[in-house]
This record gives sequence, structure tokens and C-alpha cells, in this order.
Amino acid sequence: MSAVPLRSRIYALLLVAVTATGMVAAVAGNDFDRTRRQVTVTIILFGMIILAEFFDISFAGAHAFAVSVGAALCLAAGLELGPFLGALVVMTAHLVEGLYARRQPFKTVVNVTNHGLSTLASAAVYHAIAVDGATPLHDPRNVTALILAAVTYILVNSWALMLIVAPVVGTSAVAMWRENFAGLIVELFTLPALGGLVPVLVDQGELALLVVIIPLIGPHFAFKAVLRAQEETRVVMEGLADALERRDPYTHEHSMRVTEYVQAILDEMPHVSREAGQATLAAARVHDLGKVGIQDLALSKPGPLDAAERKAMQEHPQIGAEIVGRLEMYRSCSAIVRHHHERWDGTGYPDGLGGEAIPLGARVIAVADSFDAMTSDRAYRRAMSEAHALAELRRQSGSQFDPQVVTAFDRVHAQPATSPEPRFAAATAK
Repeated sequence: MSAVPLRSRIYALLLVAVTATGMVAAVAGNDFDRTRRQVTVTIILFGMIILAEFFDISFAGAHAFAVSVGAALCLAAGLELGPFLGALVVMTAHLVEGLYARRQPFKTVVNVTNHGLSTLASAAVYHAIAVDGATPLHDPRNVTALILAAVTYILVNSWALMLIVAPVVGTSAVAMWRENFAGLIVELFTLPALGGLVPVLVDQGELALLVVIIPLIGPHFAFKAVLRAQEETRVVMEGLADALERRDPYTHEHSMRVTEYVQAILDEMPHVSREAGQATLAAARVHDLGKVGIQDLALSKPGPLDAAERKAMQEHPQIGAEIVGRLEMYRSCSAIVRHHHERWDGTGYPDGLGGEAIPLGARVIAVADSFDAMTSDRAYRRAMSEAHALAELRRQSGSQFDPQVVTAFDRVHAQPATSPEPRFAAATAK
């Protein structure tokens, strides 16, 4: 917990306090009458929430966003069991899951209270509006209550979490909200649909809830298969990029080093969204994949390239972008690959873009790529020192390179070393 920023800990304490206050206020209105039906529903929902969390059951959404089935079940628990009992079931289930998974106490507390408060607040909104004794689909009033309950759940759950997490990742809650807005919209449509289904099934008989288990687990395994295929695709593409670099002993592991530099630069640019940062890192690993279409002689030529060789070499960003653009998981970074040899002054290639018209990821890779090229042995020259290479980056700042990216890379090297090992262990000249 000592590594958690003070602001995050303060927000977490506020979350605990608000949740506890809400539970105390809700206990007076608890109508848990211990009927066999309500006990059965409570036990089944408790088990389903744990199952959803253990299996991490989720459905794929837009912009790499996953909609958690567990969140829908938490909403459903509040709708069916009321604010107090619904929140109690949700909090207990998440506590059991956190203890079983041996999560850090801070994360477990935040997870338990966040889901508990979200369930409590959304259930209070629903039961204040809906017609008693009827399902969420009974009439327009209950449907309206269901939608408002889902909005409340999403707002409470997302903002409570973002306020706590934002200081940890070095960004603002507002920036995180904007980054995840598209996914939250997807969740706004799915939460009431999935959450509202549970009370409808219970109305047919409490054991009808068991029918939901198979449909929940089936899509989970399908989604996992998709993720596994994406991971295997990533491994293959990066392996191909590494194999291409082995053709030239001077560029062996070049992309891995560039990716390491890119990560260091992004760490100094907290305003860059997580989504944009991930796309940039993915592009960095395969940014030279287009050299598959370049002859070995041109790649390893010890002297200057002639006009034809230079023209062929300058085609590799386009070739690389065409290759990665055919794959869904790399589509968001194909423009970064295409433009990583553009220049800030507009004299680069392939499209002569300049300034902020160049994708930010491409501007970051340009600095990292050039630094690695200068500090590595090549067939036509020996490696420069890091100090010399940094001086060259500063000299070209505002002409070849984006000044803010160069400044960020300068800050990386200005940081005191925390160990006697090189800051970038993989950056040994080849």
C-alpha cells in the first residue's frame, strides 16, 4: 500500500466511508423476510457473481472494451434483492473472490466497496421509481427505472474507480473517462439488458436462474479463444519482425530496443491516453516489418545507397503499414507504422506530412528509432555515444523531430540511475 499515491488512498477511504454510510442507511429499509424463494435467489446470485469473477466472464465491445457480466449480475442483485441485501451479496462475493485470488488488500477493499456502492446506489434509484412487485419489463415506468439504475451503476462504478486509479497511472480521472467513454456507452446498452433479465427469470421461478449459467460461460470461452488468437497473431508478427532483423547483424533486436525507448518516452508524457500508448508500443515492435520487401544487399550495404536503393528503402513504411493494416488488432497502428519516417518540417517520407499532422505515435517512434540507429554499430559507421546522439536529437528538434518528444526523451536520460546497470539493458550496440 505504500506504493499507492496518497490521493488514491484518500479517495479509497472516502469510498469506504460512503459505502458504509449507505449500508447503514439502507439497513432500515431492508425487507429480507427469509422466505425460501428469497434465500434461494440470494444463494444462486451469490454463486453466479463469484463464477463470473473467477472466470472473468465478459463480452467483447468496441475499442477493445470488455463488458463484464459480473457488473450486470451486481445490478441484477440490487434490482431483485433490494439495496441493502443486494449490496451485501455483491460485497461478500467480491470479498471471497479477492481473498481466493490473493489480491493486495488495497485492491480488494476498493473492489468490494466500489461494486457494493454501485449496487446500493443503482438499486435505490430503481426501487424509488419502479412499481413494486413487478419485473423491470412490466411497464414503461419500470423500464425507465431500469435504465436510470444502469446509468447510476455505471457512473458510480466508473468514477469511483477512475478517481482512485488515475493518480496511480499518472493521469486525470477526466482523461480516463474520455478514453473509456466509448466502452461506457457500450456498457450502458448491455447492463440493463443483462441485469434486467434476472428478475424476469426469477418471476418464472427462482431455479430458472440456473438456465443463465451455460449462456454466460459459453461466450466466455469464445471470447477467450478470440483473445488467444489475437495473442498468437501478435507473437507471430513480432517474431517475423525479429527474424527480418536477424538478416542484418547490425539491426538485431533493433525493434525491441526501440520499443523500450518508446515506453520510456511515453512514461514522460502522461497526457497520452492508454489506448494511444498501447497502439504506439505495438507499432514500435513491428515498425520495420516492411523491410521484408527490401533486398539484403541494400539493407547491409557498407556505403551510401544509390538513388534506386534509396527509393526502395523508403518504401518500407508503406509496405509495413499495408501488412499490419490487414489485421484487425494492428489496424489502429498502421498509420503510425506508415509515418514513422516523416519529419516535423514536412520533408520526410512517404507522404511529406509535417508537425502535428504526423500521428503522435509516429513522432515518438521517430525519436526512439533515430536514437537507436545512432547508438548502434552499422555497416557504414561505428556507434555514437549516447551523449553525442542526444545532442544530435536536440539539434534536429523542431526540424526533424517533434520538440515535445525530444524534451520527454531528455527527461528520461536526466533521471538519476537507480542501479549500476545501464538504463536500457538491451541497448548495447550490435
